[in-house]
Amino acid sequence: MQIESELYSALVAVGVPTEKAERVADALSKSIDQRYMEHAMVIISKAEVEALRAEILKTLIDQTWRLAWMVLGGMVFVLTALKFTG
Repeated sequence: MQIESELYSALVAVGVPTEKAERVADALSKSIDQRYMEHAMVIISKAEVEALRAEILKTLIDQTWRLAWMVLGGMVFVLTALKFTG
């Protein structure tokens, strides 16, 4: 509340009525709080980024292995079919 009280004091010192100065200081305080809350919801920590990165990497590796096994299974099927037909 340091900024708000300084603003209030400055406004009163230059002749702004105390009620108006108080409303301006309160509006500034609410605006700062709202802005802070918006940024707090967006900020992601380095640990969260690393956890997400690790999860994505694990998923990609799992998918790669699944695809490799499907391709290998398809090749075995084709070779077996050729063996019986040839």
